[in-house]
This record gives sequence, structure tokens and C-alpha cells, in this order.
Amino acid sequence: MCRIDMDSILEYDISSFILQAIFDCCYDGLIITDENLLIKKVNVTAVKILGIKEEAIYTTYLNEILRDDVLKSVVLTGESKFSQDCNFYINGSRIRCVVNLVPVKLRGRIIGLVLAIRDTRKLHRMVNNVVGYKASFTFDDVITRSENVKAIIKLAKRAAKTNCNILIEGKSGTGKEVFAQSIHNYSSRNGGPFVAVNCAAIPRELVESELFGYEKGAFTGASRGGNPGKFELADGGTIFLDEVGELPLDIQSKLLRVLDNLKIVRVGGNYEKPIDVRVIAATNRVLKDEIANKNFRGDLYYRLNVMSIHLLPLKDRKEDIELLAQHFVNRLNIKNPSEPKYIDSSYVEKLNQHGFEGNIRELRNIVERSYYLCEGNMITSRYFMEKSTKSDMKAVDDPSNKVLPLEIVEEKCIRNALKYCSGNAMKASELLKIGKATIYRKINKYGIDLNSYNKK
Repeated sequence: MCRIDMDSILEYDISSFILQAIFDCCYDGLIITDENLLIKKVNVTAVKILGIKEEAIYTTYLNEILRDDVLKSVVLTGESKFSQDCNFYINGSRIRCVVNLVPVKLRGRIIGLVLAIRDTRKLHRMVNNVVGYKASFTFDDVITRSENVKAIIKLAKRAAKTNCNILIEGKSGTGKEVFAQSIHNYSSRNGGPFVAVNCAAIPRELVESELFGYEKGAFTGASRGGNPGKFELADGGTIFLDEVGELPLDIQSKLLRVLDNLKIVRVGGNYEKPIDVRVIAATNRVLKDEIANKNFRGDLYYRLNVMSIHLLPLKDRKEDIELLAQHFVNRLNIKNPSEPKYIDSSYVEKLNQHGFEGNIRELRNIVERSYYLCEGNMITSRYFMEKSTKSDMKAVDDPSNKVLPLEIVEEKCIRNALKYCSGNAMKASELLKIGKATIYRKINKYGIDLNSYNKK
């Protein structure tokens, strides 16, 4: 009778368990087939990605669920394929995955395949983390003592707890994206991506592919593997459509369809992919006027405007001007800790008298300019400037003046800025909105003596 080596058996079992543990802890789904493409082994991740019961998958042939030319190519040529965009068809559903396929060979013959699969949704989450598709603002970042603004915040918080579409209306610079990010972070989707799209900044011919993506070969120059659109990248989170009123009418109709059935079709594709996305749109236009002028679809407006939030211009919340200005100065002091500065009451008075057509964005711009022009630690009314070049260009804008060569005008502007800044070239460059190297080059070009200006 042969002797059973129990130590060898135990060693074999332990190794088997370790290999199975390694197999199951892989981030990717793993599938192993035999030479006939019958699936022989899968890990837990693959079962979750494919959404099929483990006992059922062992009676399934790979070519039944992966109907892609890349599989045929690997079987015919014996060459490995990596990072292939493939589709698995299971129980009437299509699951898009990125796949690595490696044939297993014995004496030159393929005896099976090993597949590593990754759900594109996980890839999108990784991409979102890398490129920064996340919201950083919360309602705590909305600085106000205005009761009207506090009421708007309360409404926005209630809207955030729903899953409906939201339309944020307000003039440019009123903080529409701050509210959009705050809504996302206050909602149940705060763990998902926040994808912001400036609809006005996308070239007309690229709008559809940017929003909905495109399939491989959809058009000349298209990526070989296709490309996901912003809606796909926002799956499980929020998409913020800023300046939605700028969308072309043909894209508006496609957006309406997406909002109605929560499915997107890539450019060049024929498959509707379900998505789980919350839409927040924003505009500085009066969309009802745009509807009357036939520039915006009425049905899309009502689909977006389930919950409406209208942000107030700064002139309607004057009690916040000083508070916001002090906030901007505090932030600048953090960036420039060696010379903290403060706001004088005369400067606040000037701010309160200003119209602020650009709202909070304009206030921030004015405060920042004053901060860098101020040579002491107290920002007074003398440093208040509505436009950085207003005083410098006054003589040039006067129609009674004769036309001067550009170099003369340029030299005059630089000399005036240096005079205003008491010879401080750095502050003069900020005033003129040119680089440090540029202003020193111009100073040398025109032979300007910085010592001739009274520095303090």
C-alpha cells in the first residue's frame, strides 16, 4: 500500500487557497477559458462586473457573451491584445469594459485564454479623480449676512435632497457654480463625480461628441477606441451645464431626450447606454425671452426647470459687500503672509457706491487690484480703481488728441503706471496686466530710469 504524504497535500491545499485569494483580490475581473472558449474560472470581481451568477458562468462560452472581432483576432493570430474597448452581452444588457486578452500556449497551440476586464465606470471614476471632476465648494463657503440670500440657500438645500433637475438663474459673477457645487456636496451624490461643462466654450461642431461621446471611427480623427462624453463621466454623480442657453437647437433636442429617458447614444453609435446623472443647469440669460425669440426650446426649459434658484446681483445684497471684500483680503493675506493688509472705511464707502455690473467676480477683481497697488498695510480710497488702465488711457481715449504711434502710447502708459506705483515695476506690471519680464524689457527699451520716480 502506498504511503499518503499528508504534508504534501496540506502544502498543495494551502498554495491553492493562496492562489485563489490572489485571484479574488485582483482589482480587475479575471476570466480563464479552455481551448474551446468555455469559461473555466472567474474571480469575484468578474462576477460582479458581468452581473451573472457564478454557477451559470461555468456553462457559458466566451464567444457567446463577447461578440467582438478582437476575440476572433486573438484566437486566429495568437497575439495578445491590451486595453481593448469591448462589449459583453448578458441577459439582454450590454456591459462596456476595457479588456486585456492573452492566449495561453502549449507547444505553439492555444489551450486557453486569460482575460482581465475592467468596468468602464470604474475607469471613469479613476479619470475623474485624476482630472479633478469633483466639487470643492459647500454652502458654508457662501459668505452672506443677507436674509434673502440665506433664504435662497435654504431653498437650495431642500432642492439638493431631491433627485430632480435644477435650473440656476443669475447674472454673470453671482456665484452659480458655487451653488451648483454646494448642491452636489449637500446631496446623496456627493461621493460621485461633479462634471462641469461650459456650453458656451465648446465649438458648435464638437458639442454633441463632448456631451455624449463618440464611438471608434465615428468621424475622421476620432480616437480608435472611441471616447466617453461628459454625461458618461458624470455617471453616478452630477453634471453641471453652465451657460445652457448657448446650446444649439439641434443639441437641445438631443439633451431633452437624454433628460426624458436617462440614456445616451454616442456619436456613431446605435446603442442607448443607461446613465444615472443629476443635471444642474445655469444661465445668465432670461430663458423665457429666448423661448419667445425661438432660441431655446420651451419643452427643454420646463424639463430643466423642475426646481428654480434665482441668485441675486450684488447691488441687491449691499450688506454683503464689505463682508466679501474682507474675505478676499484675508485670502490674499494668506497668500502673502509677510505683509498683511486691512481695509479702511473710506475704501468700503467707495465700494458701496460702486454699481458692480460684474457682481462678486468684479468685486474680487477690484479688491485684488487694490491690494497689490497698496504700498502700506491699509487699503484706502486712493487705491480704489474701477479699471486698471482708466487713468492711464484717459488721454489716449480723448478723440481730440492726435493719432500717436503705438510705441509712444505704450511708453506713456508704462511711465504713468510707474508714476502711480512710485517706481514699483512689479505693481506697475500688475496694473498694466503684463508680465514681470515684459515690463523690465520695456523699461530698458525706452530707457526709463526707475530712480527718477519717488519710491516710498
